[in-house]
Amino acid sequence: MSFDSLNKNDLSFWLAYIESLNIKEIELGLNRVIQVAQNLGVEAVAEKTIMIAGTNGKGSCVAAMEVILRDLGYKVGCYTSPHILRFNERIKLDGAEIAEEILCAAFLAVENARGDIKLTYFEFTTLVAFLIFSKRKLDFALLEVGLGGRLDAVNIIEADVAVITSIDLDHQEWLGKDRESIGYEKAGIIKKNRPVVYGDSNPTKSVLATAESLNSKIFLKGRDFDHQIKTEDESFDWSGGRDMNENISGLPIPNLAIENVSIGMQALSLAGIEMDVKVLRSSLRRLYLPGRFEKCVDALTGVSVVLDVAHNPAAASMLASNISRELSINHRIKQISVVIGLMADKDVRGFIAELRPFVDSWYVAGFDDPRAMPVKNLAACLDNEDRIILPDDRTFLECYNQACADLFSYQKKEAGSEGLIIVTGSFLCVSAVQESVKRNIKP
Repeated sequence: MSFDSLNKNDLSFWLAYIESLNIKEIELGLNRVIQVAQNLGVEAVAEKTIMIAGTNGKGSCVAAMEVILRDLGYKVGCYTSPHILRFNERIKLDGAEIAEEILCAAFLAVENARGDIKLTYFEFTTLVAFLIFSKRKLDFALLEVGLGGRLDAVNIIEADVAVITSIDLDHQEWLGKDRESIGYEKAGIIKKNRPVVYGDSNPTKSVLATAESLNSKIFLKGRDFDHQIKTEDESFDWSGGRDMNENISGLPIPNLAIENVSIGMQALSLAGIEMDVKVLRSSLRRLYLPGRFEKCVDALTGVSVVLDVAHNPAAASMLASNISRELSINHRIKQISVVIGLMADKDVRGFIAELRPFVDSWYVAGFDDPRAMPVKNLAACLDNEDRIILPDDRTFLECYNQACADLFSYQKKEAGSEGLIIVTGSFLCVSAVQESVKRNIKP
């Protein structure tokens, strides 16, 4: 592939290029990534680094820490994945997506530094992020693990604080068939003599054993830090810190899962951050992350829409809890339609089972990805009594448009009743409808 001057400054070229590398057989391990990082001169990415692994909740945890740190005046870099609409979302400096010209320069530098060393798509982009961060004098880098932890490219950095949000069944073909095996892989981000925050209500022995073997003090949800929701005034209290000696009351309930916000607060405390309660309250009121029970309206029909990137049963359970809470708040909601697409390697029946009690209609849709489960296979995972609407060769967006039109007709017919469209199953599902919704909360 030609590296002429035009291509080198075109982000779409670089993304197509690293996709075309299509590394199918590659030696597992971090040595290749470490070698390229050394060739680039990348040693540290910030004064302090927090690394986040876990089956679910990583993005919410990062978003909470980012807004708190920025509001306290720190310079922050964030690396997350995947993106919803633009690749630039993955790499942020002080809350802003990285500029395309900076990305392109970093892609070229990594390409020149790797020589004959093979890199996967994620390894390449991780090195791009680390190179960008290393050239800024950042106070904090918040690094989200892509898959697992032990062998993930992000793990070449020695994090000051490790975070494991939760461990559930997902990506079993890569990480192992049970929670203990998956926990072992995620515990690979724990570093010797450095603290780890673990947010699971049911901690795995593999994580606990890894922390003990490395003399890394582990801070457990419910034992060393916790939160309590106060429904009477829609606030929550938090307690935690290095010695469980920090107590903050009357915090506003954020738009993201409080469990993940609480984990992030504990990680910041261990990183030496002193919480300014006034700043913290302001931060939590503004906390926002696309695709996490994100309330919108359809731009054409005006019906209510929720976007949620849940893609495994544990995340679907959280989505179901949010739906239940929404129904308790708005008793006029009488009709819920789900527009759904899932990857073929997911526990589809388990995912559906979590949502079924709340769903009146299932709009089964496909999307353009070789890993996507065929529509007929997905529909076969539903029960005979489920109301299923098949796409008839329509795109995911067209299926979404039909769901909105059907709900609009229902609301006209049933005066006083409301409905809800839920788009879920994958980041790609949420991405497909991004341009068709109006957000209630601005990014």
